[in-house]
Amino acid sequence: MGHARWVRLLGTDRPDELLTHAIQLKTAEVNFLRQSIALADPEDANGASPAFTSLLERLNERFDSVHRNAKKAVFGPPTEETHGRSTFQGWVQDDSVVSEYAAFVADVPAIITRAIAIVDDALLAEETKAEKKRNLKESAMMDVDEHITAKSIQSTIDKRVAQLLSDKKGKSKAKVSGDSPNHRINTLLMVESWIALETGKACGKASESGGLRVEAEATRKRSREGTSREESQGTARRRISIEESEERFKGERQGELTVSSPALSLRDDESSFRWDQPLTYPDWLLTVPLHVAQRYIVARTPIVVLESLRYRATIHEIECSLPREIGLHLSVGFKYMLPTKFNTDLIWKAWDDFVDRLRWSCFWKAQVQDGVEDDFDPDYYVRPISRKRCGPLDWAFEHGIKCGGRAIVSMVSQIPSDVQTGGSSTIRTPSPPVSVLKSYLTSHELVVLATDKNLGCAVAPRSWIVDKTYSLLNSELDYVELDIKDVLSILRQKVRVMTELSQWASVKDVQPQLPDYFMSQLSEDEDDLLRHIPRFYVIPKIHKTPMAARPIIPCHSVVQGPAGKFVSKMLRPVIESAPYIIHGTKDLSLKLNKLSLPYVKLDNGVLKRLYIVSGDVVAFYPNVNVPLAHDCALAALAHWFSLQDNISVDKASEYLHLFRECLSAADDNLLCQFDGKYFKQKRGLAMGVASSPDLANLYGVWHELRSEVLKSPDVAFYGRYIDDVLALVYATCETNAVNLLREGVQFTDCTLTWSASNQFMPFLDMTLYFDKSKRLQWKPYRKPLNHFERIPWISSHPLYVKKGTFIGELSRMATLSSQFDDFADACKEVADIYIARGYPPMLIANWLKQNYQTRWDTRLRETSPPRADVLVLKSEYNISWDFFNVRKLEEQMKNGWLEALRVSTFGRADTIKDLHPAVSKTKFKNTVLTDLRRNGGTLPPGSEFHPSMVGEGAYGQFYRLDKLGLLDRRFLVSKKRTTEIIDLAAAWRKSVLTRHDRQVVKVLHRKDDADRDPSHQTTLDMWLNI
Repeated sequence: MGHARWVRLLGTDRPDELLTHAIQLKTAEVNFLRQSIALADPEDANGASPAFTSLLERLNERFDSVHRNAKKAVFGPPTEETHGRSTFQGWVQDDSVVSEYAAFVADVPAIITRAIAIVDDALLAEETKAEKKRNLKESAMMDVDEHITAKSIQSTIDKRVAQLLSDKKGKSKAKVSGDSPNHRINTLLMVESWIALETGKACGKASESGGLRVEAEATRKRSREGTSREESQGTARRRISIEESEERFKGERQGELTVSSPALSLRDDESSFRWDQPLTYPDWLLTVPLHVAQRYIVARTPIVVLESLRYRATIHEIECSLPREIGLHLSVGFKYMLPTKFNTDLIWKAWDDFVDRLRWSCFWKAQVQDGVEDDFDPDYYVRPISRKRCGPLDWAFEHGIKCGGRAIVSMVSQIPSDVQTGGSSTIRTPSPPVSVLKSYLTSHELVVLATDKNLGCAVAPRSWIVDKTYSLLNSELDYVELDIKDVLSILRQKVRVMTELSQWASVKDVQPQLPDYFMSQLSEDEDDLLRHIPRFYVIPKIHKTPMAARPIIPCHSVVQGPAGKFVSKMLRPVIESAPYIIHGTKDLSLKLNKLSLPYVKLDNGVLKRLYIVSGDVVAFYPNVNVPLAHDCALAALAHWFSLQDNISVDKASEYLHLFRECLSAADDNLLCQFDGKYFKQKRGLAMGVASSPDLANLYGVWHELRSEVLKSPDVAFYGRYIDDVLALVYATCETNAVNLLREGVQFTDCTLTWSASNQFMPFLDMTLYFDKSKRLQWKPYRKPLNHFERIPWISSHPLYVKKGTFIGELSRMATLSSQFDDFADACKEVADIYIARGYPPMLIANWLKQNYQTRWDTRLRETSPPRADVLVLKSEYNISWDFFNVRKLEEQMKNGWLEALRVSTFGRADTIKDLHPAVSKTKFKNTVLTDLRRNGGTLPPGSEFHPSMVGEGAYGQFYRLDKLGLLDRRFLVSKKRTTEIIDLAAAWRKSVLTRHDRQVVKVLHRKDDADRDPSHQTTLDMWLNI
């Protein structure tokens, strides 16, 4: 009955009930196993369980067959014939055996119970010992010096190797210097330790778990040989004490040191010890002081692992106090990516998806005349729920696909089946215990949050988040709470508006994809629409005193989201051409680099200095006058259309009408929810909607264009990045510089705050300052309280991703620097940051050496290099991709297409000349020709390809693959990230914040069900009252 219910539940979508039933079945199985070995049965009057009864039956059977008829000898008195010895008189039944057996049977329950207890005690002892060893490992890894540096490790190795070499040379002291052989040896060891991490090879001859260390046997040998004359007696006594204590440790490693120039080889006989496997720790570690055991483990841990633990630091704690180990684990940061299992199936899935997408792409391009632009816009793409597979195209195209398939088979067949044989690193670094973090955070109702200005993750209790959230939502000026009826009414109105926009776009044929795009976030289920109302939450502003909170409303899945994205896309070219807008730090650097401003100037006999003025629009989004912002955006877009020659007046009018309607749909009645309650934003631009930054930018531009002050010669430069303003102003003092902009630059309903300096001023990620020659310079700005979270070395990101992020940061430092010295200092800081995140110092030094000059030389490049047209295999990060050669796949497929085109044009010299030059250079293959003849032509019957995309060959028509650019496009593998700490933190946050409001939502829904209009069913037509 239970299994039948299980089968029925498999077809449902009730995971909680499935899990509950599975637990019940497993509990019943455990109880059955317990009963099968129990000796007493409470339901039996005699108290004997079936197991005990069966045991007694087998014992009785054995006793009856072997011991039941046991006899004993009977002797009589001695006689003369027996010479004084007892006389044997015969055999009789031995009743003592029966009585002993009866006593044994009575003791069987006690014997079995004791045996079970002994086994249980042994298992418990082993489990306890294993738990203690696991705790010891965690303790040892926690107490590793978090400020460990390569310099300190290098110094330790130098000293210990020098001591050993001095012993081999005699009593003379060995001196270690930067140019000594020891230094070169140690440097080589550091390089080998990194190579071990990258290739999985052991360092020198050391074992996997050995690490880089000097063995105990060499230390004891040095101690037995006696102390140097220069050493004090106290030092000698300490050495003797160390020797005696080490001799007592039965599990101490036995090893020997072999020095051979130029490399140092270390051998270790105790290969069973693994620093990352606590069960291999010797038992005596549990009997010595904790610091001795920790030192033993750390000394046998690879340097690569110790260096990788440098990421551990403190995190921001808000009204809470975390245990040290929890804080250290969380300091790994949001960018840590969890390891994944070795999976070659990802390659096959990526190939299957790639072939289907390529077929569809070529199929649709073949319908269009060569040279005509396709009107497909990826920004308006709506992913279908299920995609129909594209059938095979012509023979030439499919021949290239077959060649690619053979390349995939060849590569996958040579890939190891798992990571242990895959040649990856055998030196594993410790990973944060995700289950421990989740258990502690959720049980204590703590939430891990990002911080404003990206200063690192912070931990705050749920109570703090609730208090800060309600302090914002309770503002009568900004938000109003709604009941469920009003929420449903607004949602119905939003659905109706988006449906009308879709219908209008379909009738006017503005863009073929827009009708489906506007409908992409609609649902026929009202509960689904309610779930997609964005959840309001806050992130801490730890740089503020007192600490404040920044509201976050993620509107990626709201009903009106497509309207906001349409508005943003339409305004993109307008924003790019608008004056005064700063598009980022690189744009600002390029603009500042073009300036040549004297520090002082005379204006009608008045000496004026150049001041750096910074401004901030206080609470920009909520204070924007929305109707005015819409008019500003509409006017700016209409002006931009008037300057375009390739857009007709009618088409521009249709776009402007649709743009106006989308403006209202995106910014009107923004809903959010928190703690089971619903709220509506009352004023300002809708937070979290894609169009809000663009509307805010144009709102500011509209006011700035009307400002006469910005046309003044005293304002040498003016720019604004949304709500942050930067200006260079000539004035007699700071007060005059501030007053000039305060009076001349004003936004309707908004407040701007200003500050000025003639020395330095931070703005965005850079610091503007005047050097000794009073010339304007800039350099990177480090925000206070920044924890500098970067991808830690222990993260599962591929090495090329880590290298790419490092090089990208070098590029950013070059962009933010106006002088090479500032850039060099910034590069050193970046290197220190990455080394502090556990990266091998020598690897960072190598990356820095290879890239810093190129980054500096290209820092002022205004145009980005042209993007190459590529064919992409889409997958996710996995170790199996490290063994995949995408260049081999590209070569095989292109050769297959070239061979097919060469055979298809056999005997048609005129056709060959019109094809890609590589076709005529391709060798003709008879095997391909045989395959072509067997298929009876190239194009399948009934193909509706455009004539310009079809060529004439000796064996019929063929698909002009060269016109698609397939022969010139590069192949790439795009791998998306897998689970990171930020994903887990978001799930934990949702669990903690929604745990209390689920019940509130259920109560509200039950209360509303009785009053809900029955005509409003969960169908879209009913919602629209059609």
